[in-house]
Amino acid sequence: MTSPDEYPGLTIPAWMEVWRGMLFAQRSMLSELDKVQKRDFALTIPQFEALLTLWEAPGHRLRMSELSASLLYSSGSATKLLDRLVERNVVVRVSEPGDSRVVVIALTGPGEELIVAARAAHGEFLQQRFAALIDDDELAVMLRVTQRLADDRGVRSTPSSGFSR
Repeated sequence: MTSPDEYPGLTIPAWMEVWRGMLFAQRSMLSELDKVQKRDFALTIPQFEALLTLWEAPGHRLRMSELSASLLYSSGSATKLLDRLVERNVVVRVSEPGDSRVVVIALTGPGEELIVAARAAHGEFLQQRFAALIDDDELAVMLRVTQRLADDRGVRSTPSSGFSR
């Protein structure tokens, strides 16, 4: 581990400064992005993430348990989130063929249209506010670090459809 003495101007260890910088920068960017998504698409960030996860899934559908796990939500929190999306007619709940106990969440036509538009705006926002701040030589290092962090936590960091730089 590094000490503050190794990095002039730091009063805390460098790793803690990195953590705090990532945390506060992400919170600030998410707050700004949340305002844009609400204004332009009437979506909260969690609603956007749920729709995006469904968009990236095969057939634009997932079992409720898979969607909850992917969003890192409890089943109760995911149910409340999806109730609001069902009310907007952007997703539907259906029973799994052959096992009516299993609930599947699927995008509707209006849901597909909404996530396509919101995803484009989301990508443009990130390109302007995030990607523009990262030099090409920093990108490879940041990618390795974030993938290692995601792997350690057992979460997926790469969407199946991906974005290009």
